[in-house]
Amino acid sequence: MREATQRAGSLESALRAALQRICAVTGWQAGRVEFAGETGDLSTRSVWHLERPERLSALRRIAERRRRHAGALAATVLREGEPQWRPDAEDGAAAVFAFPAVGRQKTLAAVEFFSAAAEPPDDALLSGIARACAELGRVIEQKPPEDVLRKVERSYQDLFESVSEALIVVDPRTGIIQDANPRASELYGIPREGMLGSSVHSLWSDAGVARAAIARGRRFETVLRRGTLETVLEVSASPVQYHGEQATLLLTREVTQRVRVLDALRASEERYRILFENNPQPMWVEDAETGMFLAVNEAAVRHYGWPHEKFLTMRSADLRLDPGAAAEQRSGAPAVERHRTCSGEAHDLELSVHEVVFESRRALLVAATDVTARRKAQARLLQAAFYDPLTGLPNRALFKDRLEVAFARAKGREAAQFAVLFLDLDRFKLVNDSLGHRAGDELLVQIARRLESCRRAGDTVARLGGDEFTLLVEGVGSEEEAIAIAERVHRALGPPYLIEGHEVFAGASIGIALGGPATERVEHLLRDADTAMYRAKVRGCRHAVFDSSMHERVMAALRLENELRRALERGEFRVHYQPIVELGSGRTTGVEALVRWEHRERGLVPPSEFIPLAEETGLVVPLGRWVLEEACRALSALPERIVLSVNLSGRQLLQPEFTSQLREMLQRCRIEPSRLRLELTESMLIGNGAAAIAALTNLRETGVRLCIDDFGTGYSSLSYLHELPIDALKIDRSFIGAMGEDERKIKIVQSILLLGKGLGIDVVAEGVETAKQAELLRKLGCERAQGYFFARPVPLEQLSF
Repeated sequence: MREATQRAGSLESALRAALQRICAVTGWQAGRVEFAGETGDLSTRSVWHLERPERLSALRRIAERRRRHAGALAATVLREGEPQWRPDAEDGAAAVFAFPAVGRQKTLAAVEFFSAAAEPPDDALLSGIARACAELGRVIEQKPPEDVLRKVERSYQDLFESVSEALIVVDPRTGIIQDANPRASELYGIPREGMLGSSVHSLWSDAGVARAAIARGRRFETVLRRGTLETVLEVSASPVQYHGEQATLLLTREVTQRVRVLDALRASEERYRILFENNPQPMWVEDAETGMFLAVNEAAVRHYGWPHEKFLTMRSADLRLDPGAAAEQRSGAPAVERHRTCSGEAHDLELSVHEVVFESRRALLVAATDVTARRKAQARLLQAAFYDPLTGLPNRALFKDRLEVAFARAKGREAAQFAVLFLDLDRFKLVNDSLGHRAGDELLVQIARRLESCRRAGDTVARLGGDEFTLLVEGVGSEEEAIAIAERVHRALGPPYLIEGHEVFAGASIGIALGGPATERVEHLLRDADTAMYRAKVRGCRHAVFDSSMHERVMAALRLENELRRALERGEFRVHYQPIVELGSGRTTGVEALVRWEHRERGLVPPSEFIPLAEETGLVVPLGRWVLEEACRALSALPERIVLSVNLSGRQLLQPEFTSQLREMLQRCRIEPSRLRLELTESMLIGNGAAAIAALTNLRETGVRLCIDDFGTGYSSLSYLHELPIDALKIDRSFIGAMGEDERKIKIVQSILLLGKGLGIDVVAEGVETAKQAELLRKLGCERAQGYFFARPVPLEQLSF
């Protein structure tokens, strides 16, 4: 699936290729990708793949009915970020599956499939499909959409349809005709629909010669027989990109008239002049030694614009923009030269040159075909296939090609070493969100120009998509040299950018992977550089060099993610409860619900291992919902004076339906809302700004209490604290643990206690582990605390009050 999406020229074709391969493996009837809109809801944009296209209208009706339903699978996937399945016997679709396509920041699309079988595939296959669909998020970020290429393709198609030469596009592996223009259909006497899908070799009687010539990229001549008429054809082949795939373009010309002229000249027959003068193709005869024109037909006079008598005072070199460029090619082999006309216009001409005897001297008969429009169209299509439309840099396909060349040199006699640098811009999303996508595009263009300034001759700078760039640096012999290049890139990107009147700074995290004779597989280098970049970003350093332990950690994280998904299905999670006590009386006034993962083989997995991964993958939404359900059921069994605290993730808070779900839980469990306290981290509130404040206000209206967890670890607490509907603060454990050693930490704790008292909100100290800490907090005026000194988290049945 990765290979197919990389080969595709646009986003839509890449997604269709992915859907086709997944449907082929599973036997599912159809698949579609539904994109997320700007607000996170479903947009109207979708991409379909069906094994039976005639069923599109029926399946589309099913899909649209479900789209309007509150519990639609695709919408649920966007909200919760986890796979969904629903049995459904509607119109032959017995089941529907939906999976998230995940980018770096969020779920970008829902990938939905229709199945005729009511039962789902086995867990291993579903896990693989979920992983594949998740990776489509990167494809969505990297691939240009269809409308980016449509203008170029329309221009090329117009040229393809209107050019006077016969053009046929062929799959180079199978020889099947993929496209043909009207002139080709007219020349071969076969309707276009009859040519498409058939073998190109069936057009010629000498198919073996044709097959060999096309495979070698050579031109050949053949005779086309239609009834009693025989037409001599010249066929030439050239490689092109067709809808993002490698193809062969066959250009066929009718050369019967030229052959007759050539035969007449060689036989010294007078009738050659009639054939020569009336030939619609520009032709001339030139002296083989001097290049002086000896004869010119009317078509050449019209094409170049010089009078006939002027031509006979010139040499063929006078036509060429580079007079010496193609002199060695005039020995009979076909050549393409750039010629100038009388008005100074430049044209590309394909020349067919034949030695003849003309008026008793050795001469050359030259037939010219203007290929300017065709070469421009090929150049445009090549640009669209191998270059990023925004920055003009090489894209992933061209970068991969050059990487393979460097790899081949490293494996050859040169044993050349090289390095791949993978760049991801820091906080680029902030520019898009604050200044708009046009400003973001301008920033990417300016960054591309600065990266090009760091490039040495022979190096390659490419844009993979989104805010990701790569550098292929050859001749790098050591890790130190590669780091020096990364430092040079950092210096180039450091100065501010002027974007629409705003000064913008944009740094980057860089991953480095070294390649050389010992490199086993070239495709691993880009993956390894990406892994190193991610490590640099996580650690907050500017760059990192890949080592094998990084890949091992990535694989371990992948295994953990798969196990985490299964843990929800298998019921491996548990909720433990830690008491919150009054420091004065020692009485328990509340408990905090803490999730624990009881792994089948590893035992209890520390929350620090799986909670960040759950956040990253979106699994924290269903996990958080399950914990809240369990906690509400537990609260109904606890004494009425006990307040229950439950941690809430940012993803949960921003779910549009979360408040209504919470109300329903409270009513079902018959809980007084004020007994439930939802805890949110300070960093989550800062990162989501106004949206978080609005969501908290809605939650507060349900009657539940709200608490800021890990208070003191953020950067903007005091500036917005008065705006939040907060009932309590929890002092981060890092301050409590250092109170005995650092006087400044005591002052901070004292300040937070005074702040809470001034605002009229409760303050709880967490992480209390010694009697000394508890006593110091009591003296500072702290009323409530929790930690191992009082009790460890335990199952509900082990709580005592």
